[in-house]
Amino acid sequence: MKKLFLLALLFVSVLTLAACGESADNVELNTVSMFGGTDPNAEVYEALIAEFEEAEGVTVNDNSATSNEIWKTSVVSSFYSGTEPDVLFFFTGETAAPFVENDYVVSIEEIRAEYPDYATNVSDSVMDPYAVPIKGFVEGVFVNTELFTGDLAPYLDKDVWSWEDYHAIADLLIADGVTPFAFGAVDVPHYWVEHLILGYNGPEAFSNIPAAADFDTANNGWVKALETLGTLADDGWFGATNGNQTNEVANQAFKDGNAAMILDGSWFAGGIAGTSVDPDQVIMMPFPAIPTSMGGQGEVYMQSGFTSGFYITRTAWEDEAKRELAVEFVKTMTSTEAIGDYASLGGIPADPTADLGEQSGIQLSMNTMPGRTEGATLPLSDAAASGSFAELVSGANYYITSDLEGIIEALKKFSDLQ
Repeated sequence: MKKLFLLALLFVSVLTLAACGESADNVELNTVSMFGGTDPNAEVYEALIAEFEEAEGVTVNDNSATSNEIWKTSVVSSFYSGTEPDVLFFFTGETAAPFVENDYVVSIEEIRAEYPDYATNVSDSVMDPYAVPIKGFVEGVFVNTELFTGDLAPYLDKDVWSWEDYHAIADLLIADGVTPFAFGAVDVPHYWVEHLILGYNGPEAFSNIPAAADFDTANNGWVKALETLGTLADDGWFGATNGNQTNEVANQAFKDGNAAMILDGSWFAGGIAGTSVDPDQVIMMPFPAIPTSMGGQGEVYMQSGFTSGFYITRTAWEDEAKRELAVEFVKTMTSTEAIGDYASLGGIPADPTADLGEQSGIQLSMNTMPGRTEGATLPLSDAAASGSFAELVSGANYYITSDLEGIIEALKKFSDLQ
């Protein structure tokens, strides 16, 4: 009987160990990124996830979505509710401050203490203390040159267009029945808001956001910048909708050839292939200098930087079953080959040895942007306090209708959150 008991005990132990082993093999990694919706990076990201799942024999539960202010807030909130992912691709800087400052993500230094080869292929000059970037960006005006015929053709010989040039171009396009700019003010007014504020006030304004009371001052540069957006809408720059449409609809208008230009970031380039627009017939032009006669700085500025990357959360790091998997996931996503695949869609690779393959005309044009501008800065949405830019987004209808009272109200709400 004693022998039978011991055998039974041994059998139960074996089953228990087997169950433990099965549990370890079936660890699931939870991830989040901004590579959702129609983002051209989604195809690369999803392919790398499939590659990782096969190599590691694990399941990745990915919850990616299109980036907007609501999405940013939801990701930050997940850390406070205890539902944060194991790995996330998210913005750096002030946007990430809530979870970085609370030690909810692990520093590169701490990870490398245990995994010395972690992201060593990425250039130190662009590495964030907590996030591993894959590529940087430039922002500017995408131009479908196939629509620039007749009197518009000579403008393509210029490297930079002045404020007056843009007005002349817009008038000629409108006369041809073409919308000058695709613009989705409803959910992504970011680029126009930021570039106009930058052009009127200069880069230092983004790091020294005025106090709420300052917006009552006559001729405040921020107020004038947003009023200008309404003037452009009235001039027909944004077509029949005046920009009162979603970003998705605006993007499609450009891709269908119904709008000649769109102000966006280098990531937009990856979504042009396969549309009605030929990527080799698209160029990027800098946003024009706002003339000093209008109260602007008279300088051609560019918004650019490495402002996003892969984080490993503290929760995953302290889970023995997930720590190494999280590290391997980021290494898969940020390998030299992966960075080349991402950057080939548009952007400056974080690994300078990455092969971008044959580049389209728009990609080559974006590479020349630094040489055609006189100063660069991070976007206001990255420089401002986390979540505060949403106040400027929610006021978009005030801008395109030149509602002065509403403009000042939105700016004050934004300022109060700094």
